[in-house]
Amino acid sequence: MHYVRLIALSALVAASAGAQDIDLLIRNGRVLDGTGNPDFRADIAISGDAILAVGKLGDRRARRTIDASGLFVAPGFIDMHSHADRALAGDDREARKAHNLVAQGITTIVGGPDGRNRLWPISEEIAAFRKMGIALNVIPMVGHGTVRGIVMEDDYERVATDEEVRRMQALVRKGMEDGAWGIGAGPEYRPGRFSTTEEIVALAEVVANYDGFYYAHQRSQSPLPRWQTPSILEEGGWRLTATDGMQETIRIGRETGIRVVGSHIKAKGPTTWGHSSVDIRLIEQARTEGVQVYLDQYPYETFGGGPAGVIPSWGFAAPGTDRSGGLDAPLWRTDGIFANHKDNLRKNLADPVTGPLLITDIEHVLDLQEGAARHIIVVFPEEPSLIGKTLAEVARENGKSVIDTLVDFVMTGTDDARHGALFRPVAGDRFDVENYMRQEYTATSTDGGVSMRTRPGQHPRYYGTYPRKLAHYVGERGVVSLPFAIRSSTGLPAQIIGLKGPRLSA
Repeated sequence: MHYVRLIALSALVAASAGAQDIDLLIRNGRVLDGTGNPDFRADIAISGDAILAVGKLGDRRARRTIDASGLFVAPGFIDMHSHADRALAGDDREARKAHNLVAQGITTIVGGPDGRNRLWPISEEIAAFRKMGIALNVIPMVGHGTVRGIVMEDDYERVATDEEVRRMQALVRKGMEDGAWGIGAGPEYRPGRFSTTEEIVALAEVVANYDGFYYAHQRSQSPLPRWQTPSILEEGGWRLTATDGMQETIRIGRETGIRVVGSHIKAKGPTTWGHSSVDIRLIEQARTEGVQVYLDQYPYETFGGGPAGVIPSWGFAAPGTDRSGGLDAPLWRTDGIFANHKDNLRKNLADPVTGPLLITDIEHVLDLQEGAARHIIVVFPEEPSLIGKTLAEVARENGKSVIDTLVDFVMTGTDDARHGALFRPVAGDRFDVENYMRQEYTATSTDGGVSMRTRPGQHPRYYGTYPRKLAHYVGERGVVSLPFAIRSSTGLPAQIIGLKGPRLSA
């Protein structure tokens, strides 16, 4: 195991040390400044929240001195896709300390993930952060889904009118005036998935006037969007793929001139393994044309924030239930929709029409999440001894098919835990994780949030994103160098966001 001993600094940069008092002096550190340059030995003087000087500071004295001999010193990490804004704007003082994030060296997060704001208007969200104080800096973003929902309310499953787009633009403009840094989008989610690219371009054009940026959970990150399965895809319908999602992000950057980010980028499931090469080719071509395209990524081969099920929602509903609205339809949150879910599942599987469709959908989900051999059981109250085994192992040990094994799990479940057993699917491939990571335009993100304690099946990125990148991909595998990894977590996201500061002075 290789370890990198690191001090992460969160501070503003003052133009000159002058005669100011020094609160903290870090001596003899190996400074990685976030540019990607090799480390250099230097002292660092800090007063309050400002870095006064970096260099050979001789006999200067401070209220507190840290000997950083043998340690690297770097800027605080900037998390380019974070859900921590929800907890940071809440009333829980402990959650506002964000221990699991600060412990990784994170000092700044980009909010408004997936097009959602914690509070609206932005001024209210910022006031909530300031109300009791927070342990992190926050980059507020206007949520595309938020403004679309405000303007279109419940009538959002359609293309917006020109007047509605103008009203959304006014909200985006107000958000930028209130302190947002750009627009975050999630066009794979409701209500954003009913938008057109033209709508998003129109909103991004407002952001361009403020030198803002755009980042998105893209419209699709796999062979089909996450709300869709083969049985929902209309015959002859268009398969919206990960390539389409990336092309849309690039188009937004090309037509508006702003910085755009394909967020928490991944190649999801064996059907898309190797897709990183397609994305990279698209991005490099766009960048040669002057389009400012970037990526962010968390360094894992497993995706999804929590434990996953495999059987799609419609399989638990009464036979004949309309599933055309997608797996994210409000229908699936209706009280009583899953009453008698065990009997419903049996009937749907036994039906000569729905049975083959449901099996096709289950196989699609399994393939999307890399198959039964990489579905690790992480929650199974009925038989905890199976935790850690794969779905394929349990099926083989019981002499049953994977489908029958899933049905057995369901029969142990409850109305609140229909699947019975939940899994951590390892759906990515090392090649793609490393291929994305090597690109000079790929920043680091967690796609996590504040966690007060570990939970069964919780994604390790909540606690380990930056340590894993440094220890595993820098130290053990040598995929990128330490200066490169620090740049992807500091200087590069600062460039994307538009953070600027005065030069350091010795």
